[in-house]
Amino acid sequence: MSWLREFSQARDDVLSSSVPQVPSPPSLIRPTVYDSWRRSRLQGLHPEQVEPRYLLETEADGYLARTVAPIVDKYEVALEHGAYALVLTDRDGRLLSRWVKDPALATVMDNLGVAPGTNMDESTVGTTSLIAMLTGRPEMIKGPEHFSEKFRDFSCSSAPIIHPINRRLLGSVSLICRLWDTAPIMLPWIIEFVAAVTESLRVRASHREQQLLDAYTAHNRDARHPVVALDSKTIITNAAAARLLGGVDQSLLWEHARRSLVDRPHGPSTLTLPDGQILTVDCRAVSNDGDDAGAVLVIKKQAQPRRDIDGTAAGSGFNQLPRLVGRSASWRALCRQAADHRGSLSPVLVTGEAGSGRLAVAQALQGWRDVRVIDAADASSRGAKRWCRDLEALLDVPDVSLVIRHVELLSPTSALAALATLRRAFPHRLLATAEKLAFDSTSHNALLDSFTAVLEVPPLRDRLEDFSDLVAHLTERVTDGAAQVQWTPEAIQTLSRLDWPGNLNSLNALVRRLVVGRSSGRRIGVEHLPPEYLARGARRPLASLEQTEAQAIMNALQAAGGNKNQAALSLGIARSTLYRKVRALGLDLSSTVY
Repeated sequence: MSWLREFSQARDDVLSSSVPQVPSPPSLIRPTVYDSWRRSRLQGLHPEQVEPRYLLETEADGYLARTVAPIVDKYEVALEHGAYALVLTDRDGRLLSRWVKDPALATVMDNLGVAPGTNMDESTVGTTSLIAMLTGRPEMIKGPEHFSEKFRDFSCSSAPIIHPINRRLLGSVSLICRLWDTAPIMLPWIIEFVAAVTESLRVRASHREQQLLDAYTAHNRDARHPVVALDSKTIITNAAAARLLGGVDQSLLWEHARRSLVDRPHGPSTLTLPDGQILTVDCRAVSNDGDDAGAVLVIKKQAQPRRDIDGTAAGSGFNQLPRLVGRSASWRALCRQAADHRGSLSPVLVTGEAGSGRLAVAQALQGWRDVRVIDAADASSRGAKRWCRDLEALLDVPDVSLVIRHVELLSPTSALAALATLRRAFPHRLLATAEKLAFDSTSHNALLDSFTAVLEVPPLRDRLEDFSDLVAHLTERVTDGAAQVQWTPEAIQTLSRLDWPGNLNSLNALVRRLVVGRSSGRRIGVEHLPPEYLARGARRPLASLEQTEAQAIMNALQAAGGNKNQAALSLGIARSTLYRKVRALGLDLSSTVY
């Protein structure tokens, strides 16, 4: 009891001090406990005022709880013959399940809020044995070592649950008793229990792979037809699929499958290979265990037309627009439509979202030869008469093609004046770009009536298969082909998750930002992407406030070199809180290296 008195006095001295003047810990206070107390104080907690926070929802029947429950049955005897409670939390400190045989202890724990549906992480209740998830090793906290006054009559031993395959923290298991029932065997007991959980997780992981294999086997009835079964880490293919998909990276293939399951849960999607071949892909989920449950891809090759000597498909209507790249279904559809107007003199209006490459498509229609450009946005600032004089001056050269950018911005009066100018000196060919079609405008633009054909450029978010080609093309253009810069598949996959409201303009700006002036290294990975892009590349759409929070987290992690403890301290939160926010925001740190 002398230890209890001395420790309680030391505890009162430390925790009664103001935060900036917290004294150095006496020798009987373990550094791990002292550091946790200090973090608790820095987060604004007071020993007499902390309360477990009740949550709206918890995953009481989730993957971790279903794994642990059968292990508890095997160790139930230990709980029946002692006043002990066993508690399971997830990695964010949310209490998922509680097993306790002693009714009196159960009542006390209910009164303290140590029950399923509450949050017990360090940022909520201060120091408990859940700091094991911060230290990465089993911990025992006895009596006054707890930060909260409410818990100083209890002892608890906890061990973190680490997934045996991917080494990720999943949660913790704790053994709790009253202080006077504390036994030295508690910590070894909980270590043995978690070892049994880890082994079960290993078996379940093997079962998951077996599920993937079973799904593959079920669909691979005819080896002549390409079949793929995959998740984010594993891929199984037959020989036909391996030959067909040799140039497709697994991460991008999985991203295509994952997106197809969300966007097109019923019905096939299309996938364009690097050689231009288009596949019909029927994606089927392996199970309902979550976003990373795996999928089976049943692939069919579309009929390939006879190829001309120059390598283009005869009669297919597809010819790549010069100087432009792409192989996605949406891009190829645009190119097929554009092929009908190449070499023609008919006026063409190119529409699409801002930054999608409308001007480049218009110039490519004329092979980039003798094409002059004027911006209708200048008509409002320069005046219609002066702008029309500039327009007429561009038409002095014979056989010149003209592109009017942002033609939808012309006022009705300016549009009529431009139309009159063009009738006096009509170009060899007239093309224009517009962000929206004429019927989207409340005022009539007479110039738009001059166009007999309309081409719509797809937005970047609909060109998933083009990201690798586009990034490589923009990189080569920025460096003039002098530097051999390579982008990793993980970086391309992260970028493909973004919505890109600025389309190619935004992608080009990012490429320039990362490539221009690069002093060392010819490889660009996820770790080189700016934090705001990593935040926006979350696995789910984020609201504006969530975007701000996600970017702050990624900035802190990047500044800390990936050290999550240091990042959490800089943000003023516990590491468990950081993990919870990363998970809630859908941020992917698995392939990020700082």
